[in-house]
Amino acid sequence: MTHTVTRGLKAGAAMTAACGATMMVSSAIQRGTPWAGLNAMATAVGVRRRRFGKHFDADVSVPGLAVLTGGLLAWGIFYEGAVRPVARNRVAAGVLSGLGGYALDRWVLPDWVLPNFRKAMGSRGTVAKYVALGVASALATEGRGGVLAGKRIAVLAADGFEQVELTLPVKALRAKGATVEIVSLRRGRIVGMHLNVPGSRTKVDRTVEKVNAARYDGLFVPGGFIGPDLVRQSEEARDLVRAFDAAGKPIAVICHGPWVLASAEILKGRQLTSWPGIRDDLVHAGAVWRNEAVVVDGNLVSSRGPQDLPAFTRAMVDLFAGRAPAAALQTRVESSSPPRLSPPALALHGVATLPKVARALRTVGLVAVTALVARRAGVLAAAAALT
Repeated sequence: MTHTVTRGLKAGAAMTAACGATMMVSSAIQRGTPWAGLNAMATAVGVRRRRFGKHFDADVSVPGLAVLTGGLLAWGIFYEGAVRPVARNRVAAGVLSGLGGYALDRWVLPDWVLPNFRKAMGSRGTVAKYVALGVASALATEGRGGVLAGKRIAVLAADGFEQVELTLPVKALRAKGATVEIVSLRRGRIVGMHLNVPGSRTKVDRTVEKVNAARYDGLFVPGGFIGPDLVRQSEEARDLVRAFDAAGKPIAVICHGPWVLASAEILKGRQLTSWPGIRDDLVHAGAVWRNEAVVVDGNLVSSRGPQDLPAFTRAMVDLFAGRAPAAALQTRVESSSPPRLSPPALALHGVATLPKVARALRTVGLVAVTALVARRAGVLAAAAALT
């Protein structure tokens, strides 16, 4: 929700700037004077008595301007939360936003709020305003220029997902321009885990029984000791995974995520990796298990756990973008693989990658270095005193 509101406010600010500039320019062209732009902005809010400039004899109202600006900011949030998710690309999103703005002005916004708006702008200016609104909406769509722009990715997760294995890949996908939707077994918010410690809640966008693989360009299944086990027990979730695989769409899994693929019965003869503790489950499902940081096999990319997130994220983005992951990631990845550790040691190694733990370790290291420097300085001072 916070992510949607933040994006919506940014989009609303862009819409406000675009609409305001269009109002001023179109009015200036229509009336043949640069002051007419300010005239249009003032007349749009509908209160008299204040005069600015030679040709500026229209109305200025702080409350009216607040309504105009607040309405566009609110529309930006609605656009990000409800309009953009249903549009397949930025052009469609912009068209829907422009038409939605017109509908609000025409049928929802009371006439007394902006009584002089259409009079001040004229028909051409009004049309230009809605065009500007649509263009600003399209350009404000997150991820413009990213390799995943226009892609929609489903994240299949449930309560008990490993927090860092969902948040970091999702952040990377959004940074590359993808639209990411959390798909789960229930509505509301699902709770993540930091190993066995409850983490933060993540809002569910759609429930698994209401989604179709045709809507998405890729599937990501994060790990965790609990979440994937719950997901794989859902027939709807298994059917969704089979649909993605049957369509040849890319699937990314990490840690315990491959459990879901095993239950969907799509692993026979395929190469992948996972958290070492579920190796036997995958082998019994017909998979060829490899102890490597990242394994790519056709439309499937897999990784072992939090310690492999940097390499996994790069390979996942490449696969979702339709690019072949680096050749080194398609065979053995000895250079980027950590030492082959036992599952308990691997768990401790993964814990060190969690943000709070990493921050605590850095603090401890800084304190230790400071103490060492202070001690050394004390020894040098004592030596100097003796001499």
